[in-house]
Amino acid sequence: MRVIVIGAGVGGLSAANELSRSGGEVAVLEARDRVGGRVWSQRLPNGAVVEMGAEFLLPGNTEVRALAKRLGLDLADKGMRYGRREARGGIGVSREALDRAMTKLDAALAALDSGGVAAVGSVRELLDSLDLDPGAREAILARAEISAATSADGVPATDLGGLAHIDDEPSPSVAGGNQGLALGLAAGLGDAVRLGDPAELVEWGDGGVRVETASGHAEVADRCVVAVPASVVDRIAFEPELPDAKREALAAVRYGHAAKLFVPLAAPAPAGAVMNVPERYWCWTQTGALGEPLPVVSCFAGSARALERLEVAAGPDRWLESLAALRPDLALEPDRAVLSTWDDDGWVGAAYSISPRPGLAESLIERVGPLAFAGEHAGGRFNGLMEGAIRSGRTAARRLVSRI
Repeated sequence: MRVIVIGAGVGGLSAANELSRSGGEVAVLEARDRVGGRVWSQRLPNGAVVEMGAEFLLPGNTEVRALAKRLGLDLADKGMRYGRREARGGIGVSREALDRAMTKLDAALAALDSGGVAAVGSVRELLDSLDLDPGAREAILARAEISAATSADGVPATDLGGLAHIDDEPSPSVAGGNQGLALGLAAGLGDAVRLGDPAELVEWGDGGVRVETASGHAEVADRCVVAVPASVVDRIAFEPELPDAKREALAAVRYGHAAKLFVPLAAPAPAGAVMNVPERYWCWTQTGALGEPLPVVSCFAGSARALERLEVAAGPDRWLESLAALRPDLALEPDRAVLSTWDDDGWVGAAYSISPRPGLAESLIERVGPLAFAGEHAGGRFNGLMEGAIRSGRTAARRLVSRI
């Protein structure tokens, strides 16, 4: 069986790898001049590696850990904790008050999960329904909006445990950069990966698939995996058109908006994390693969409102001013700052997907004849994560092989 995979993010590459390992012949078409999609690692002039996109391996992300192990990639503990951020600004809250609030929140989420209480719609509605310390409620709401990269009004309450859980679980990255996952997968595929040539036309039917790229290059195969973000899938023409149900499912995927800022430090700082509650961003200093403090502070802002407030579209200056006020303890080198945005990226136009409404996840991965679909947006409960992309790619490959 020959399969064309459109998209060389970790979702598409995972699909191609799964198919290749099962004896299939694959051809991977990628619009960018690199593999990885939104998994993109860069090394700063001072030697620190930063993640322009996907960063943390969260608890429960078993497949991405297994993939790293199979590729011979080590994981590096950052020395700080994704789930433990010092909240600054706003009402203010102590660590003890946050922990008490999280205990109440965990109980409420467990009741929701078991069906013991009536369903509560959004994150904001759930938080407003609980008797929480006002400062704790404000801080948890900020964390949820930052992580979801959108307003809490549009995020399901059941997502809150993953978005804003306060804990001390390790959340590492791949040593040397998360893009090592994509590079490792691509290396195993060799010349089957074609870069810098976006797919523009997919002709499909019972007889197979033909894909034509912007350069006029054409590939013919038995089946195809479409592994591009739902936000740009309409840039590919399908003949015949996709069924209404599939087009509606892809159009229903909502995306969050986020940006990252990396500022080199004149002197490394101890690992730790601080969140600016009113301005909806957090920053962290971390250790490297050998446990040494890295000379960089990384920042992440989530939600369209946060990006507007920080004037990200105009560059890093406003954010740098805010960071200097938030972290006067850091020896910032603002002239060497690096800003990473995805809203202005032509191959996605947003950060990552928001948790899908009930029933949508299955519609996104459902096969259409010889076509299967993958990507972080099709990752079910792991949407928005590398974990979801990898799982979706493997699911797509298996469905093509088994004809499900």
